[in-house]
Amino acid sequence: MNALNLKFAKMHGNGNDFIVIDNMESRHTTEDLSRFARLLCRRKFSIGADGLLVVERAERRLEARADFAMRIFNSDGSEGEMCGNGARALARYAFEKKLAGASMCFTTPAGPMRATVEPPCAELDMGEQNLAEGALVFGQKLRAQGMEFPFVFLTVGVPHCVLFPEDCESLSAEAKTLVGREVSHDFSRFPEGANVSFAQVLSENEIWAVTYERGVEDLTESCGTGCVAVAVATAVVRKIEMNAEAVTFRVHNPGGTSEVRLSFVPGRACRAWLKGETALVAEGEIFEDAWL
Repeated sequence: MNALNLKFAKMHGNGNDFIVIDNMESRHTTEDLSRFARLLCRRKFSIGADGLLVVERAERRLEARADFAMRIFNSDGSEGEMCGNGARALARYAFEKKLAGASMCFTTPAGPMRATVEPPCAELDMGEQNLAEGALVFGQKLRAQGMEFPFVFLTVGVPHCVLFPEDCESLSAEAKTLVGREVSHDFSRFPEGANVSFAQVLSENEIWAVTYERGVEDLTESCGTGCVAVAVATAVVRKIEMNAEAVTFRVHNPGGTSEVRLSFVPGRACRAWLKGETALVAEGEIFEDAWL
């Protein structure tokens, strides 16, 4: 059996798993990376993952020096703008590989990202989230699979539609998948598609959520940007931003728990930080059979 000259690492953040490839020397084109994602992310037939993370050299600018650039390819080969758990995982990878220190800055298609790593945790400064009218859709309902859901739509690096079912537990995984797929592909409402999160508020600062991710086209064990979207949406629905400068939520996904800290400028914006565990699971070389 022949090993190809392509090394990889396998990582996850709360069960949201990724294949990491070092492309610092720009050996692989975008077309190559898209093909790698489609073939290598197949579960049971290849390595298997929700997506492919790529670390590349960042353009150096005097006003904003970045340690590296992050790219994320979904398992269907499409390139995403941002992935919270992926960014946390790649921050941990960069720290372990000495590509950056414990505090780092890296670029993404959605903009620059700052992270702090204290293994096994990594925290991201997700930046300012726009809550102004037009950027946030709130107070409406949508129908999918014969059911009606209150929802909040916002962009956290990528578009997110947060649904608040009356009884989230009564919806089976199959039902959530069907609803998520229908809403995600409702391009008349969401022209770029959307990740779709199902959220249930457990207590004042505890939320349970699961996300159907576009590009993965399935429910995932965890979604970092989804956790932030759910926390912001919950704060908006409960009008927390009107009477509190800062609040911290613990968002429980099937794969683990993330901490989302929000600091508000009432009615305009909030700054978000996402913290959770990461794991470097394995490293190795890819063999020919992985492509079959």
